Amino acid sequence: MTPAPHLDAHRLAAHLDPTRRGGRRHVDDFAAAVRTLAPHIDPTDLPTVIQDTLARGQQAGLWTAASTATVRRGRTTLPKTVTLTPANPRPVDGHRPIPTALRPELAWATDLRLTGAQRHLLHAVNDWLRRTDGGNAPIAAAAERAFQLLGDEKAFDHQPPRGGATLWAPGRLTLELLRCRRNPTPLVWEPVNTIPNSPQPVVGVENHATFRTLLTALRERPDPRWAAVIWTQGRNTAPLKSLTELPFTVIQLDYLGDLDLPGLTIAAAACAAAERSDIPAGPALHLWELLLDQPSRPDRPVRLSEARKATAWLPPATRPRACEVLCAGRAIPQEALRLEILRNELNSHLDSPAAPGHP
Repeated sequence: MTPAPHLDAHRLAAHLDPTRRGGRRHVDDFAAAVRTLAPHIDPTDLPTVIQDTLARGQQAGLWTAASTATVRRGRTTLPKTVTLTPANPRPVDGHRPIPTALRPELAWATDLRLTGAQRHLLHAVNDWLRRTDGGNAPIAAAAERAFQLLGDEKAFDHQPPRGGATLWAPGRLTLELLRCRRNPTPLVWEPVNTIPNSPQPVVGVENHATFRTLLTALRERPDPRWAAVIWTQGRNTAPLKSLTELPFTVIQLDYLGDLDLPGLTIAAAACAAAERSDIPAGPALHLWELLLDQPSRPDRPVRLSEARKATAWLPPATRPRACEVLCAGRAIPQEALRLEILRNELNSHLDSPAAPGHP
């Protein structure tokens, strides 16, 4: 019997983390590294190789795999993320008060029992306030201020930022105190024609080929349904926060994704992100109906319960057909909607509707 292909875990760790600083990586980063280091491995063997290598690396103390968050790659279940072990792990640091005098803006922290990371942050902020006379500095992007203070541009990315709720709260640390703000991630979009001077709906798609094709089809119409096409770029929904920054008011986001399990998940997440900005969002109904009429390609079969959950986001009339596609182990990508299909079959449906989001 031919032995299963394998990859040395230490070699993989060195490739992913050459400076041995540690940190978390997505399992897809591991997959990309394996493909680079062992291009001879058959793609069908890749999930098994990753699973085996992760297990051996964890036994060797090279990393720790997530125990609950998982992803499916082929027929293999893998941890979603893996945390690499730094070369010299820092000793456990007890909680104790900060030993130095703080400026008045930070006086609230004097008696708090803090971790080493929290004390380090307060030292940096205290020094910055001293050098800028209480924060008398131009407003900067949060990532820029984080790098200036801590040498880590991602330190303020989360909510609460590094230091946690103990330090970040009204009357304590705030982005306003540090004279910085989070800027929305840029959104890729183009107007169908000129930028409208009235509130209008827009359509969002996940793939760049469909982005261009849909723009071309809409620009041929005298009165298109949508004023702009948005490229959401897959799982990263952060750019959708910039919908409110467009030079016209967006009153509806109609979304088209791939007809497969990830595509439906991404579509629902994208619409949820838009709705968090108070923009109504949902399926681009007629485009989904048209997509269901196109040829499918092989994909992994989906359990009926999983398929029903994924398709619940779609309009009721399209759910049974979509479930059939998923359960049969098929998928229909957006790229099935070529220009001639949109041009020949959607003429009437691409015109402006009586109400946004409805055919």
